[in-house]
This record gives sequence, C-alpha cells and structure tokens, in this order.
Amino acid sequence: MKHFLNVKVRTIYFIVLLLVYSGLFEIFNITENIISGLVFLIIFLMYYLFDISNFNSYKVNSKKVILSVIINGLGFIFMLLVNRDKKLIFVFLLYTVIQILSKYLLSFLSRKTSRVLILGYDAPTEKIINILKENKNKYNYIGYIHENIETLDNYLGKVEDIESIVKEKGINEIIFTSRKQVKNYADIVMNLKLKGTKVIDYLSFLEEEEGKVDVDKIDSLWVLMGGGFTSFNDSMQRRIKRAFDIIVSVILLIVSFPFMLITFILVKTDGGPALFKQKRIGMNGHEFEIIKFRSMKVHDPNKFSKYASENDDRITKIGHFIRKTRLDELPQLINVFKGEMSFVGPRPEWNELGHEYEKKIKNYNLRYVVRPGITGWAQTMYFYSSTLEEVKEKLEYDLYYIKHQDIILDIIILFKTVKIVIFGKGR
Repeated sequence: MKHFLNVKVRTIYFIVLLLVYSGLFEIFNITENIISGLVFLIIFLMYYLFDISNFNSYKVNSKKVILSVIINGLGFIFMLLVNRDKKLIFVFLLYTVIQILSKYLLSFLSRKTSRVLILGYDAPTEKIINILKENKNKYNYIGYIHENIETLDNYLGKVEDIESIVKEKGINEIIFTSRKQVKNYADIVMNLKLKGTKVIDYLSFLEEEEGKVDVDKIDSLWVLMGGGFTSFNDSMQRRIKRAFDIIVSVILLIVSFPFMLITFILVKTDGGPALFKQKRIGMNGHEFEIIKFRSMKVHDPNKFSKYASENDDRITKIGHFIRKTRLDELPQLINVFKGEMSFVGPRPEWNELGHEYEKKIKNYNLRYVVRPGITGWAQTMYFYSSTLEEVKEKLEYDLYYIKHQDIILDIIILFKTVKIVIFGKGR
C-alpha cells in the first residue's frame, strides 16, 4: 500500500538524518543532550507538516529547499543560543546540504513507473484508466485487452495474445477487472506473474492507489478471502488501543481544560446551550449520546437539511473557528474515556441518517464492526459529505481502514489529523 510505502521511505530518511545529525556532533566534538535530541525531533516533525518528507516527486522544488533551510536554521539558532558553540554553524551547513541531497536521492531511488495493461472490460475499467492517467509519474497506461470489446482507446487485442502483447509492449503490471474472467486464463496469467509481471485485481489496485474500497464490488466472500481484518484476531492490539484511549483521553482532558472552558464561554455568548448532544450509532450498532461544543445556531432539525456543508449558513462565526481547529470535538474525550468511541475510527453517524444510509448504501453497516472515532481515515482523505454519493465515497475510505486497521495506520491517521488541524483544513 502506497501509504505504508511512504512510511518506509520516511523511516529510512529519519534514520539517515539522525545518523548524520549525531555524526556531525561527534565530528565537531559538540556534546549531545536532551535539548539537541528534542530539536531534531521537532525539525523532523516540521518536515512532515510542510511536506518536505513527501517522496511523491523526485524533482527539485525550490520552495521546499528554502523551507528546509529555514526550519533547520531556526532549530540550530535555538541550539546556538543554548549551547553558544560556534561550531554549530558548520554543523547546520553540512546537515542542511546532506538533508536536501538525501531527500531527493531517496525520492529518485523510490521512483518507479509501471507500464500497465488492463485485462477485461468491466464497469471499473474506465475508472482505472482515469486513475492511471492522473498518476502519470507512477503509471504509464498502455492499453486494455478483451475477447471482443473494442470500444475504448488503446485496445490491444484478445486475451489469448496476452503473452506476446506483454513482451512486445514491455508491460510490467496487469490489472484485471473480473475474477470470473481471469479464471478462464489463469494459467497464462500465472505464467506471466512467475516471470516477474505484477498481477493485481481491481479492488486491490484501488486499495493500494487510493486507500479505499469499492463498496459496490465487495461481498461476504471479499471479507473471507480478501486478506486484512487482522486486528479482529489480535487481542494485544485491541488492548493497546483501548489503553491508549484511556490514558491519552485523561491526559488531554486535564491539559485541554482551560481551552474547553474558554470555548464553553465563547459559545455561550452566542446564546443558547454551549454543548450539543446527539444520538449516534456506535460499535455493533449500539446507540450512544455524543457530546460536542455547539457550532451551529439553535434550529429545528426537521426544517433544515440533515447534511452540513462547509459553508452552511447555520454555522456561527465561533462555530467556523472551533470546527476548523477541532475545538468542538474536545468534549468527545469523555466519550472516548467511557469506551463509546476511540481516538481513531469511522466517524459515528447521527442515528437518523445512519439508519437511512443502511437502506440506501450497500454494506454501510460494515462500519459498525469497530469503535467510531474522533478522527478517521475518511476524515483525513475526504472532507465534507453533503450528498448520498459523497457519503458512499467516505464509506469506501472507512472500509479500507477497517480492513487494514493496526497501530501503524492509527499513528499515520493521528499525524495526518495534526497536520489538518494546524493548517486549518478539513472538517
């Protein structure tokens, strides 16, 4: 999965820079201490927040180079004020040069462009083509093959000719759209896979490339045979996740109390109640009452849309601010402590809307198999949903999370959430 691949490259980047950082302190005979270690961690966190540690492109970006110099400079200026060792200037210069060079070297080494062929002509084919064309730095779409359908551009021939087509066109990845169809040519496709050609089905490709699942294409067999869902059998992971929820919710309730008090007063000055309570659907379909700071004007829900849009005129001025900064979510720490929610999971839906979606969207009730969360994969990958189609797309991200949920993915989501909160993006 590309999201985890990026984590692997970032981990290598972190280790390389840590070794360079420590090595330069050793070479220049500068004593390392807790402050220098914390400064390095803060510098690396800044790389993440400002997309400097993003390895999607190997081309030099002058803005990111300048940002690297500024971030490194501020870190080393702080250490210079504390340490007053002028040799830190040389450490800064050498570290910055190595940091920038290693970033683009790793980007270049991790770059890979696949020449892709699509096997079949089912409903997802055009969708796959669009994804491939949107990611030209990673994929080079060559064409598709099918027994007798030639309606799209780049038709290459029939399935029985696939071996010669793969060799002639230099194909190194095949995406098939129908398990049923590929069964008829399993021996040929298997032979290509054993010779080094990557073979992947449409659902796996969508998970790998976009971090979501096509809800229209899955069934109980997908759950049984599709891999993933390992956290359901891992009691250790479940205990760690629950312990994290309890400990961190208590700490945050104590630390955030002043902010909650200020928010309470600000919302109260708008008139009406400061807290908003609503029935939501939780784990296994059990309903609970969620607690938030009120961000909308007091209104009759039966006279307005059930959906909230980004520019909804029901949202107050203070409401816009607390939504952007996620201050409205702070009272949900109580829900997390009580075990009704987790920090990470699908957002709990209003019971009225949730029961409506269960009837209209296929597999919607699958999102109830885990605890709902304050933040989630769908919230970091997709924002406001004000139509049934958008709710359906959010569900696709939720199902990806449910299938692949583990501690690493939870950490990725928490980091993404921090980034969204700091830059004021998202819901």
